Amino acid sequence: MTAQLANSHTSLQSKELKILIVFSRLNDFKHEIYDGFMDKIEGKATVDLYIHQFSTQNAFHFEKVIKEKINQYDYFAFMMHTSYLNEDFLKTINSVPTNKLIILEKRNEFIRGKYACVYQDFEQDIYEALFKAKEAILKYSTLNCIIQEHYANAYFVIEGLKKFAKENNLQYNIYSDIEENTIRSKEAYLILSERYLAETLMCCKNKKMVVGEDIGIVSYNETPIKEILSGGITVVSTDHFQLGKNAADLILSGRQEHIRNSFLFIRRNSL
Repeated sequence: MTAQLANSHTSLQSKELKILIVFSRLNDFKHEIYDGFMDKIEGKATVDLYIHQFSTQNAFHFEKVIKEKINQYDYFAFMMHTSYLNEDFLKTINSVPTNKLIILEKRNEFIRGKYACVYQDFEQDIYEALFKAKEAILKYSTLNCIIQEHYANAYFVIEGLKKFAKENNLQYNIYSDIEENTIRSKEAYLILSERYLAETLMCCKNKKMVVGEDIGIVSYNETPIKEILSGGITVVSTDHFQLGKNAADLILSGRQEHIRNSFLFIRRNSL
């Protein structure tokens, strides 16, 4: 994806405060974050959205854009959604004065100084969500995690699951793909991709397994379709809308704090 700058909510009246939000890509969850941000801003600022792919070959262009914009904005809100940023990207982010900087979703130890941040604690979030679902999960013999190898926060999610499983003497497996024998009766599954969720449900259909009885399913990240899919899919999810609101609140209040975003466990018929 080529980098592009898009003006957002040009009807906003206030020109006293200008904010640039930087996302690595757009999806349903980023839209929720953006909507929460704009809901809290409520016309108190002009907000622009910049989409940039954080690949090595784009580092120079990223630096050029931020340098050009550094005096045009009061705040820069970065959400990179990646586990690795090379030195060039970090150098650019560190060039933004900390009183203008806000980081979304994940803290980074290589960003210097005191800056504002709304973050997810991926390991603890998963552990606490599974703990809330403990009674339902322990009906099953094994807890499986199906997670993409390239998922940025895979290590932390897996560590949270392992901690829960070990504390409860529960067998667990980690899979990065789905094969015919991956989906088994009397086992529970934490699934971190929409594609893997669809494949799991198709496999259950083919094997005539009843979701919520023969097999337990917990999906990662809430979407409206999960309320009705297969009678309701149980979900663990950060509150994306609230993440956006928290970020806007930090900006409007001028606070340079690190806020852990709320994480949801929504119990439905699939568990």
